[in-house]
Amino acid sequence: MKTDSKVVTPGIPEDPDWIRLEAPAGGEAMDVAGNIDSVLFVSTMFKIYKTTDQGKTWDIIWSGNTGPNPVLIQKDTLWHLKGIVTSVTKANSIKTVQTITPKEYSLDAGKSWNAINGHAELGRQINRIKASNGTIYSIKENSTNSTVNPSEITKQTATSLIPVRFPFKHTISSLLLDSQNRLYVAVSGTYLPESNGIYCCPRDLPSVVYVSKRPLP
Repeated sequence: MKTDSKVVTPGIPEDPDWIRLEAPAGGEAMDVAGNIDSVLFVSTMFKIYKTTDQGKTWDIIWSGNTGPNPVLIQKDTLWHLKGIVTSVTKANSIKTVQTITPKEYSLDAGKSWNAINGHAELGRQINRIKASNGTIYSIKENSTNSTVNPSEITKQTATSLIPVRFPFKHTISSLLLDSQNRLYVAVSGTYLPESNGIYCCPRDLPSVVYVSKRPLP
């Protein structure tokens, strides 16, 4: 298992627990799929990016004028999904969010895309994810009627519910665990300390994903 992955953005201090990845533009990472050690996909509102060198370089593998555009990998297939469906529960102010209905799929990591023939439906919950040992990570939103405040991440085990150390101030869009149980956090927005709010999202800014340096943070 690799433990030496390091991508540091100039001017932003390295964090002891998290790697910061920046897709070149888009202003907001909406979803993430894959693995930082091999191929990683990051979707923004209108594009899907791919990196094979831990975020040093990026390729645009899909671009359009509608979104968001979630992504999902099943076996050797990359699915480009059609939007996000949201239902809200009051417990812990955590939304139940799923992506459903694939638009198209790729068998070559986004070099070419194939249309869906007939009806198909699949998806995943993007703000709540369960590890193989039963640990559950969830996004906790802290918005009010007038302000979007920074999101948090909670970690639920068989015996406790605790906050994850995530010191970055953003709106969290989605969570992913890879095969090594590292947590990926797709985020959006720029923090405004005077209001504890989030400003979103100039398209010329990078789209940011954080990756935990250790499994099950």
